[in-house]
Amino acid sequence: MNERAKVFELERIDNVLVVAPLGDESSFRYFDIHNQANQVMRELDEPAIRAVVVDFAIVPTLGWVMTSAIVRLVRNLDYRGGLAVYCEASRANLEQFSRMKLGRPWTHHLTREAAVDSVRGMPSNGDDAVPGGE
Repeated sequence: MNERAKVFELERIDNVLVVAPLGDESSFRYFDIHNQANQVMRELDEPAIRAVVVDFAIVPTLGWVMTSAIVRLVRNLDYRGGLAVYCEASRANLEQFSRMKLGRPWTHHLTREAAVDSVRGMPSNGDDAVPGGE
């Protein structure tokens, strides 16, 4: 377990914030996951951020703590009328999201670029759903 490890990598692309978890809860302290998730939520509070892409490229399986932190981020943005999609999820993560009924409008894309392109410049209101995943 890393002491005060960085939990999420953030990248801003225009009005889109890309959030990439850097591991699962076995790699981090519970406090650090939620503390850094709160920091990401503050980033999402910026009015210019209209969408979030969660990139799971380096996390083949998510446990409950990390999943709940990410779902909280996505729901926070959704409540504000923003858009959220995810990308590069493993089969295990896709199955988990399906069991949790995390589908539309939180759709899957094969690559980060496709995910960002799907939400970049789109209006952020509850009436405009993200097109189906790739």
